[in-house]
Amino acid sequence: MLEIKKTAIGLDEKELLELERIITDSNEKEALSFLRKAVYNKITRSQQERLKSHLDTGGNPVERFIKKV
Repeated sequence: MLEIKKTAIGLDEKELLELERIITDSNEKEALSFLRKAVYNKITRSQQERLKSHLDTGGNPVERFIKKV
């Protein structure tokens, strides 16, 4: 599931040309495929590292406690 907040993605030259072709041809099937591949997948990959459970402490909490004491 995506984190709902403002997000920016980059499109390379090939993706921009494909987008222009889809818009010019008015091809709905390819437009949906492009949105999945070039937009949705990029957003999910960029958020994959940021979305963590509140229970995920990133290691062994006992070791961190021992280091502090």
